[in-house]
Formats: sequence, C-alpha cells, structure tokens
Amino acid sequence: MTNGVYPAKKKDGTKYYRASVTVKGKHISLGSFQTEKAAGAAYALAGEIINGPKEYMPEDYDRAVISKRKRKTINSADNDQNGKVLGFDKWIVLLNLRKTGMYFKNPIFLYGKYFVYFLDKNTELKFDADELFFYGSHRIQKRGGRLFYSDYGMQCGLLGRYGVRSFSVKDRDYGFKNGDETDFRYGNLVVYNKYYGVFAVETGGRKKYEVRIHLVGDIKVGTYQDETEAAIAYNKAADSLEEAVRRRKNTENENAKSTAVENKMLGKTGLNGTNYAISGGKNSESNNNWANNVIYNSRMDDSETQADRELSENTKNHLKQAKNDTETRKNIQKYRKWTRNYMENVSKRQYIEIYESLKFSKSFKNYLLEM
Repeated sequence: MTNGVYPAKKKDGTKYYRASVTVKGKHISLGSFQTEKAAGAAYALAGEIINGPKEYMPEDYDRAVISKRKRKTINSADNDQNGKVLGFDKWIVLLNLRKTGMYFKNPIFLYGKYFVYFLDKNTELKFDADELFFYGSHRIQKRGGRLFYSDYGMQCGLLGRYGVRSFSVKDRDYGFKNGDETDFRYGNLVVYNKYYGVFAVETGGRKKYEVRIHLVGDIKVGTYQDETEAAIAYNKAADSLEEAVRRRKNTENENAKSTAVENKMLGKTGLNGTNYAISGGKNSESNNNWANNVIYNSRMDDSETQADRELSENTKNHLKQAKNDTETRKNIQKYRKWTRNYMENVSKRQYIEIYESLKFSKSFKNYLLEM
C-alpha cells in the first residue's frame, strides 16, 4: 500500500481510498479517491508542496507537477492528473501552511497585511489580516448572489459584519472605494447610511439626513441636521406607528362588537326573514309576506325607521371601509414591528432628551391621525 493511503469501504461495500499527511503533528486529510493511484498522487503532490524545492503560488494549480523521484515512488498516473488530483481548497490550505506555518481548514492564503479567501478557483475575497482567525474558522458560502457565513447555527450576511444593514442598496447605503466588490478590507468598504431609515441628502449644498419608514411604501418622517437625531427620530416614528397600530386594533375590535349588536337589531326588523324568503327556504312566500308586514308595521314609528336607516348606513360604511383598507391592514400587521437603531455612543439621558425634543413632518403627523 502506498504511503499516506488507507483503504476504506462505503456502507454498500464499495471500496475507496483515503489520503492524508501529517505536518508538525497536525493531521490533514487530503480527501477520498476511487483508486489507490489517485490517492497516492494526491499524497505525493502534498509532499511536494510542503517540502519540495519549488514554492508554488495559488495560480500554479493547473501547472503543478510531482517530482520524478516522487513519481517513481508511487508509480502514479499520467502528468495531467498531477495538478488536479488534489482539490483546490486543499491546494490553498497546503500552500498557506508552507508559507506561514499556520494551518487553517478554510482556503486562505496570506499576503502580508491582508489575505485572500478563495470562494472557488475564480473568486477571491480580500480581507484585512485582523480578520484572519475569524475566517479561518468560519466558512463563507454563496447562494443567489448573497455571501454569508454560519455562526452558532445562524446564517449571517457577510456585509452585516461590516455595519451594512439588511436590504441596504449598493452605492446608496454602502460602496467600495476601488470599485472591487470582492475587496472587503476596512479601508475599501464604506458605509454611507449606517442606521435604519436614515438617508444622507444634499440640500442647498449642505448635508442633511432624511428619515423614511416603510409601511405601505416609504413614508417621510422628516429631515434633520444630525445623523444621530435622525436615527432617534426613526425610533420615535416606529414607536408612534406601533402605538397607532395598537390603537387601530382596539378600534377594530370595538367596531366588530358594534357590528354584532347592529346585526342583532337588524334581525328584529324582519330583514333576516326577508333574506330567508329570498334564499328559497320552505314557505318562502309566506315568510316574505311576514317580513313585509313586520317592516310595514315598523315604519309606522318614525324614530324606529330613522334608527333602522342609520344602522343600515353604518353597516354599509363599515363594510366599505373594511374593503378599502384590506391591504393597509395586511401591511400594518406585517410591519407592526420595526427594528430600532442601536445608539452606541449616546447615553440614556441624551437619548431621552433628543427623543422628546424631536418633531415629525406635517405629512407624517397627518398619516398617524388617519390611522
């Protein structure tokens, strides 16, 4: 059996081979292979990378060869297998191990003050060296164009680690100085709007901060001179909207009770009997006559007739309002909780003082009143 190669069996009894190397007491798996020769070639290439006379670089992956001495030892496969029999991730891990003496399970290659994380052979993500040990233990993945990593079972967006909020828009809320979207070094990634609902705007050559909150579309809360004030204004607007939602919910409950009472009273006027007759129940004609008699008799009392009309009109209004506001209520329920801005450098006392002194725009005040 070739050095560094071990036979194994799958659950169905199929035989395969595993290869591994040990460097400075660290056991590193090179992967699983279908043949002993392929596993031996991977082991030989790993030895060439770590101890060979030539120092390879990441771009040498397709051109890598095994020395003649190693090739004779394993009596291995053709030359075109030598570079590709080892997975690209393992190739990068071993290159970095030789260069720095540090082992990371993720495909990281250190260049002085920054390092490159290879998402695949053609995608390189650049980070400051300060992030080395974090990304050495957190694997980056990509799905649907979104970069993320797993932390304690949660999927965390890569941009969120640098202060970019969820649903932020590139070139509006954040940007890259050199135009390279794969360069996540702190000096290159710039956050323009770091708070929820706060947007920097130019007004008369001066920088101001406009606050918008999303309910049924974006609603303008106001414009403020200071970013901190704007962030707190967003929090206050969220509080006001949630209070309005609770108030509306209570009002709807009261309306529901009122409608139930109205329906009960409408039943006494004979409308229920009329509905029954129209629906084609037994004795429809007699029921209809009975209903008409009850309605005719009730009209003799003017006050009762007026009450009936008012109740009927109120019921129609409730139904019309409910129909018109269906989408609004759905959106209110969907957005009844807003994420608040966390104020890192503001004391509780300062926060309260700013919170109480802030004022909303006239349009937002009117919106709150209409809810």
